[in-house]
Amino acid sequence: MTELNVPWAAWYGTQPLAMRFPAGWQVDVYRMQGGVDIGDAGIRKALAEPIGAPRLREVAAGKATAAILVDDLSRPTPAFRLLPYVLEELATAGVPDAGITIIGALAAHRPMTRDDFIKKVGADVVDRYRVVNHNAYENLEFLGYSSLGVPVFVNRDMMGCQVRIALGMITPRGGMFGGGAKLLIPGACGQQTIMLNHRHVHGEPFRGHLSEVARMAGMNYIVNPLLNEELEIVDLVVGDTDAAFERGCELGAMRYATDMPPAASVDIGVFNAFPKDTELCQAGLALVPLNGCSHDPMAEAGTIVIASACPEGLGWHSVLGPGTALRGRPGPQRRRTFLFSPGVNHYDCEALYGTHVTLFREWKVMVAELQSIHGDAARVAVFPAGALQMAAA
Repeated sequence: MTELNVPWAAWYGTQPLAMRFPAGWQVDVYRMQGGVDIGDAGIRKALAEPIGAPRLREVAAGKATAAILVDDLSRPTPAFRLLPYVLEELATAGVPDAGITIIGALAAHRPMTRDDFIKKVGADVVDRYRVVNHNAYENLEFLGYSSLGVPVFVNRDMMGCQVRIALGMITPRGGMFGGGAKLLIPGACGQQTIMLNHRHVHGEPFRGHLSEVARMAGMNYIVNPLLNEELEIVDLVVGDTDAAFERGCELGAMRYATDMPPAASVDIGVFNAFPKDTELCQAGLALVPLNGCSHDPMAEAGTIVIASACPEGLGWHSVLGPGTALRGRPGPQRRRTFLFSPGVNHYDCEALYGTHVTLFREWKVMVAELQSIHGDAARVAVFPAGALQMAAA
């Protein structure tokens, strides 16, 4: 028996998942390059040396109000670690506590509870500052139309503040990076803006459109970390929404880079959705390293396994979730796909993936089925933090 522990249930647990494989299987683990935590000194250095913009305390000097966007629990951004430094910069600039609003930039996800916010930003922040959820249907300000004809509705609380900061993270998304202006759009935009941006803006214009909307909304400052498998901060980019983001992408191409198996060499590919494993709607991000690979490492009769804890179950996404206008009916999978997830049931799996993905809620039951298909000498590749990994160039 071969046993491998992988990180599991971000925000909801500290115990790893023990993946046990038959002794005769060849199990190889493919990890991203990662790095070590930059610590207090590294965070302070990044804030003191912003990219393409003055220091935040200079930007905020003489201002009375500031909005800070943070993402929700579907993303692993450790806002609780970074907010104290950002708030210190604002305090040094003279921005009063009463003038600071922290906004959960939820996009089309569910609202955050008090407990969620405590996890994301810390109890002290929740008790001391105005902390609110973005609502994609209400409390919006119309800014006009983008150059691509998308109507731009943005959170009114943010627009009412003089300083506007996005505290998200740089993360691979397959062909692009999340982070930068993406926390504003879709994060703090109206439902119509979110839907039309997803529906009509593709390829090269996508990132440029996000930047354009950020400029329309006066969102010109970001604080974006890059994380390792342990969710430590290995890099931090601060400053101009575009310039700092571009630097973050350069760092991300190095930090998240994962050497991939050779072509057609893998019988069973196990892709762990950690650290975006809170809900099933996000589980597909486990496949980012596979989908971004220049060759296909899977054998012709190979099996893909997506592993996701899903402590919040199926989850919620009002634009790309099951039954929504852009989701449509799930289509057949290109190859045999198994889902290991103790947090969902058959109906959840079918709602998102159709009948073409087989759900297993017990690891040993799934392994027994894999062994019946692939025999006693299977070649296995495990990606322990798939949602943070990307195929090396």
